Amino acid sequence: MDYQERLVCFIDLLGFQSAIDQSLHDGKVIEALYMVIHELKEHTLKKGIYGTIPVFLAHPDKPFQLASDVYGENVIDELSELFPLDITQFSDSLVISCPSSDSGSCLLLLKCIYFIKIMVFYNLGMMLRGGIALGKLIHEEGGALFGPAMNEAYYIESKLANNPRVLISENAYDHLIKSNEDHHLLKPIFSSNDDYKVFDLISVFECPEIKIKFELEQLKAVEQDILENSEKAYPKIKYLLDRWEQKQKEANLQVLQ
Repeated sequence: MDYQERLVCFIDLLGFQSAIDQSLHDGKVIEALYMVIHELKEHTLKKGIYGTIPVFLAHPDKPFQLASDVYGENVIDELSELFPLDITQFSDSLVISCPSSDSGSCLLLLKCIYFIKIMVFYNLGMMLRGGIALGKLIHEEGGALFGPAMNEAYYIESKLANNPRVLISENAYDHLIKSNEDHHLLKPIFSSNDDYKVFDLISVFECPEIKIKFELEQLKAVEQDILENSEKAYPKIKYLLDRWEQKQKEANLQVLQ
């Protein structure tokens, strides 16, 4: 047994405790929590992520099809060895990792986080914070999970990310760029005002593979819910509101130019 060199992300769902408190007197919140936690399970997440991979069929009319359409329920068995990805979910936290040597798996890791961000926001009105690191790790689904890379990813999430965003360590970002330069799944990553490489709910919608349209009304609804039920969490939603306003100003400037 030895460490592997892996890319790893530690994710924390913000507002989970508040949602639990609300669930005590709101059956709809219990249902939403159950649905989201179920969707965050390893098998369910993998099925959804692997299912989005295009498969080349060499058919003259439709050379590519989604793996979900080609392999159906067997999509994980068919693709997990080609694109290894390990996921562990516990309470309000998730750990996703893959061998750093597999550039395709590294991209799937990013796609998986984008998917989770959108799902928990639109289904629960919750945000997430995360840290991505590169280094030594042992990660077995349903088993051992430890190593320096895990410690670093947790530190990045808990001490550096601060806002509802995912912060990427310098060497992890360099590795992603080196292996997948100019890939569209890297488009949501940007340089923050505090000089980190990050992505958040606002930037995720810049990824061409995200087909859901961003709705400002949903962001405002979450803001109102936070003001009514967990006012101390307001800086978290304000970060996203400010980011949205920033993107709108940038778009307007581009039009004027």
